[in-house]
Amino acid sequence: MTILLVLVLAIVWLSLESKNYWGLLGLLAPLGLAVDQLTTRIQIRDNGDVWIRRGFTGVSRLHGISKLIYRKKAWKSQQIVLRHTKGHATVDPKDRKGFIASLKEANPMMEYVEE
Repeated sequence: MTILLVLVLAIVWLSLESKNYWGLLGLLAPLGLAVDQLTTRIQIRDNGDVWIRRGFTGVSRLHGISKLIYRKKAWKSQQIVLRHTKGHATVDPKDRKGFIASLKEANPMMEYVEE
């Protein structure tokens, strides 16, 4: 949330200081990415599938999750890796332990690995 506030303040400050507004177009992409990250919702379905709903980029449906890899030493956004029928995906939930516990409950046949 603080990154969004900093970007908005930077846009307002630059718009008041400059006479040419074309330079502000470079700030629209980080603002859009920040809003997209803040509006991301992760849903665990009853059958163990995971749906990732993003603000602007649509929905990712992860069917048939066979393995959850929790890498404690990796970057924050790369810590949880889900292997599913079409490949793998990384997710970044706010409550990692709660997400892992609820996914284990919804999908008891899933393999869990901690690295």
